Amino acid sequence: MDKPRGFTLTEVLVSLTVFSFVVLAAMECFTTARSHFLDMKNKHQTSQAILSAMDKIRADVLPSGKGLIIPIRLGLVKGIRCGEGILHIQISDQEFQSISPLVSGQTRISFHKTSFLKKKRKLCIYDQNKGEVKDILSVDSKSCVISSPLSYSYDKDEACIALLRELMFYLDEKKDVFRRKVNSSPAQPLLEDASLFECSYDETRYLVRVTICLKDKKESKHEMFLFSKNSALAGCISP
Repeated sequence: MDKPRGFTLTEVLVSLTVFSFVVLAAMECFTTARSHFLDMKNKHQTSQAILSAMDKIRADVLPSGKGLIIPIRLGLVKGIRCGEGILHIQISDQEFQSISPLVSGQTRISFHKTSFLKKKRKLCIYDQNKGEVKDILSVDSKSCVISSPLSYSYDKDEACIALLRELMFYLDEKKDVFRRKVNSSPAQPLLEDASLFECSYDETRYLVRVTICLKDKKESKHEMFLFSKNSALAGCISP
């Protein structure tokens, strides 16, 4: 009876060759699938980043001019403004009254509390017919000092004082980063690898146009139009 014989060298080499082809093919398929997955993942993350930046702009533009309808009508502030590649937005954070009447030439304003006031913020002081915007130089427990003397006098019960929140959106071209800045705080990054940011404001239709695109996708522009309702309301009020 013949003893079972093993594989010949030729059979082993053929088997190894076939196995190697199968492994290499599987690795090629895996590498292709992985590359395709990572590409889709990067596109999704990029799309989400752009949408997130757009949502942030929308969230700030829609309430632009909030609490500032009379100051906008008087020409003291602009709820929204575009210029030199920068989108400017102004909103009233809070409205309050002084303890006593305000007199022309006065530089210190007294309040019941000042916890909401911060140095370098702006105050819009106005009544139905006039007003002015002043920077806050210093704050203590009962009052604040403004940057320059008041130009007008105001009756205590008729005057309003609005604490302005100022926002800016712009492209940091040196670092290709789209940024958002609030008041005097450092600008925060919203979108990296940005190559373009354009904005315009149609003052007759109160429409803001915003365009953003990324560094490697100049052919793909993300654009939206937003309506500034508070500026429109200010435009409808007769002086």
